Amino acid sequence: MNLGNWLTSLSAKDHLILLLLYCCSVYLSKITLETMIDYYNEKKQHNKFRVKLRISPASLLSLAFIYSLFFYKILNGMFEFMP
Repeated sequence: MNLGNWLTSLSAKDHLILLLLYCCSVYLSKITLETMIDYYNEKKQHNKFRVKLRISPASLLSLAFIYSLFFYKILNGMFEFMP
């Protein structure tokens, strides 16, 4: 079964569960990236010549995808409601 068939076979409840899982992953990704930027700024002692980092959408969503895979694997093993 390919991804398109799998997504169309899911119920509204399954879509909601996966959407909530990904939203939590995006939030956790944002916190992780902000913490890493703060750590970098502390290590560079807020030098005016340091590289000013920002959170890009690609890094945010890539890290969120990795987090969502971890959460899905963990929750899938623990509960039966995961699609």
